This record gives sequence, structure tokens and C-alpha cells, in this order.
Amino acid sequence: MAPVTELEIRSAVHEAVVRGGDGDGLVIDEFVVGERGRIDIAVIGDHLVGYELKSDLDTLSRLPRQMDVFGDVFHYCTLVVTPRHLAKARQILRRGWGLAVVDRTTDDTLAYRQLRQPREIMTVRKLALVELLWRDETLRALDTLGLADGYRTKAKHILWERLATAVELDQLRKIVTAALMARQGWRDVRAPHGRDARSQPAGDSSRFLARRRR
Repeated sequence: MAPVTELEIRSAVHEAVVRGGDGDGLVIDEFVVGERGRIDIAVIGDHLVGYELKSDLDTLSRLPRQMDVFGDVFHYCTLVVTPRHLAKARQILRRGWGLAVVDRTTDDTLAYRQLRQPREIMTVRKLALVELLWRDETLRALDTLGLADGYRTKAKHILWERLATAVELDQLRKIVTAALMARQGWRDVRAPHGRDARSQPAGDSSRFLARRRR
């Protein structure tokens, strides 16, 4: 059989997550995590949920560092692999990470199977989380908290530090997820599998692709 590509895995995950998920959410492809990397798929809702994809054409060599980076930001993470990577993935996957496999069936369709459910990751850091915000979003949050006076002209990293030190982690999570959900500038596009989607350039990266989960 032909190798399972990243595009095929992405389509299978979107089918399972976007169409199979419960409740509202924002599903974003190639979600940039500060300046340290990007996760293949992020789901923004009450929590930040991440999916890292490894196709037959990939290796797991970057996975340990990726787990460090994504564990600083995402509350739940799942690694999605092909059967080729399954044994090694079980060996190196961190506690709390979910595990799923996408396999090509005999009739050349793709099957998504969740092998291990993710549990809440306890390594989220406030400063890493707040760095997901744009400057105006950070300033707006400080304004709401009555903490913006004297900081309106400050650099972005100073605003981030101000907000991160002013609130507890759970409140910061709510601020960040609400800001991400409320970002403007979305434009209607067609999803790769032919269904309606929503896409955003998302500031520095025109490769962001987002869909509202219904």
C-alpha cells in the first residue's frame, strides 16, 4: 500500500475532531506556539487541545522537544501516528499525552482510532501561555483587569509579564482562549475535504487554517 501522508492524516483528524467533536471550538492548522514551533492542529475552546501528526514519511526524532514546547501551552495533547511509528511512540510518549493511529484499510480508505485518551497536562506555564496573545489582546485584558495604566506604550513582552504575574493560571487560560476565539479577520474558504471552513492569516503566518467546530 502507498504510504500514509501528512495531508491524509490531517484530513482524517479533521473528520474525527471537527465533525465528531462535541460543542463549539476553533480548529486551527499549523498553530504557532510563540517563537518555538508550531503544532499541526490546535482546537481552541474551554481549553487548548493539540494534535501532533506523524506520517509514514516522518520520523519521531523531534517529538521529545515538541512535547516540551507543546506541554508549556496545551492542556491536552494527542500524538497521531501511522502503524509504522506505533511501537516507538508508545515508548517515548509522555504521561498524559493521548495516542491515536491512522491506518489505510484494504479498500484504500483511512481509519482513525483513539488508542489512549489524553489527560490534562500539568506543565503549562503562564508566560508561555500569555505569549499566544497579540499585543492589543494583552492590553485589552489588562484594561479589563484595571492594570493597563502606565503600560499602554510598553513593549509587548512587558505587557505579557504584567498579565502573567497578575492572574492565576486558570484565569489566564480563560483570558487566552477567549481572546483566540474572538480574533477578527476570518475569511470563508473551502475545507480540503470539500466542506465549509473558516481561515485566518493569523498575524505573522498566512499558513494558519481554522475551522469552526459545530
